[in-house]
Amino acid sequence: MITLTGICKQGHIYCNTINYFRSVEDNNKRGDINEGKTHIKQIKDLTLLIEGKPIARAERGQLYFENPDDKGNLFCLYGVKTELIDLTRSTGQKITIEEQFKDFGDSVLLIHNPKKFLNRVKIALKKLSKKYKFSPVSYYDRERYEGNLSPFFKSNLYEYQNEVRFWIQNEVDKPFEFFIGDISDISHKCSINELDKLKVKVLKQQNNNLHI
Repeated sequence: MITLTGICKQGHIYCNTINYFRSVEDNNKRGDINEGKTHIKQIKDLTLLIEGKPIARAERGQLYFENPDDKGNLFCLYGVKTELIDLTRSTGQKITIEEQFKDFGDSVLLIHNPKKFLNRVKIALKKLSKKYKFSPVSYYDRERYEGNLSPFFKSNLYEYQNEVRFWIQNEVDKPFEFFIGDISDISHKCSINELDKLKVKVLKQQNNNLHI
């Protein structure tokens, strides 16, 4: 178990595996059986057979493909969308966080300088000679989309999570941990119930600096 105090004071970054997220059973909060799949194909008139005999039919369904050699670890964060903030206003602006997000725990760690945080993560990974990618997650319509997937694609069932994430290459299918140092200068711990009081204020419009 990783505490928020440990994350803040030591910069302890804990990254679970893609297979871990596929196997978690928690009513589709963290768990996603299709996490990190490589392709989705839409199928019409789907028939399930046993010994050549049809036992079930469906008008439509999906087939997901995966590469068994495509291993890796994920570090996931909730991202506040820039379009929610009016950069022309100098007064505090309330940001609405999706209600389902509160099911993830009783406390949160707010990163109020994401640029510095990401730089520290990237520097640490470079020192460890770890290949990685960082990107917001794209959410697709699972009933209509057909095409390639990656660790940065998820079904629109999870769209409320507004996720941004690191994918870190790892040939060993086990959790990966590293430390980026004290981040108390760029973070703030609070109760998850305090998120309803969260406001953002633009301090310097020309630099897009934000104050929470």
